[in-house]
Amino acid sequence: MNYTSNLLFVTVPKSVEQLSKQLQSKIVDPLILQTLIDFSVRYWKGEEICHKEWEALLKNSYLPLTMIENLFSGVLNLTLAVFQIPEKLFTPELVLAELIQFGLAVEQAEQITKLKTTSAPNIPKLPKLNHVKWRIDVTISTSDVSRILEPWILMEINLESGDQKTVHIPVAQFHSLRYQVASCLNQFSKMPV
Repeated sequence: MNYTSNLLFVTVPKSVEQLSKQLQSKIVDPLILQTLIDFSVRYWKGEEICHKEWEALLKNSYLPLTMIENLFSGVLNLTLAVFQIPEKLFTPELVLAELIQFGLAVEQAEQITKLKTTSAPNIPKLPKLNHVKWRIDVTISTSDVSRILEPWILMEINLESGDQKTVHIPVAQFHSLRYQVASCLNQFSKMPV
């Protein structure tokens, strides 16, 4: 599927693609979708969704459990993406247009767009990087060995919270770290969410 805007996602998650296909094929009852949106809002606020509410949703729906789970995953990703848009980039009209492009009805797209200004989600935040300084140190010799010439990488990482971390590792270990991070990012991009 081609999406003209990319305010919400750099790469559209598979769960959102599936949600969009289901919405555009008109398989999903609007009442079921509205319930899933309400559940996602409660989820991001940290409220519990009890088992009886899920059973009532399944009882009132003609859709199988796996499809409802996939739809809920897509709705969670959409609402999370709206919550994570930085304030200076948040334009309600653009977000609304993008949500409608994914197949949501105008009323539901407006509801999700308004969440950004009316709700305070309980989304854990990762530390943000403020500044990184790095250099390569070479140990010429030690008291035990007269000639080593071993390079080390020294990184000073300043976080937005004011914390400062210092990492001192050999070059071989740094290359291993780079490889592991690249591998994780690659796996994240392939993960069906």
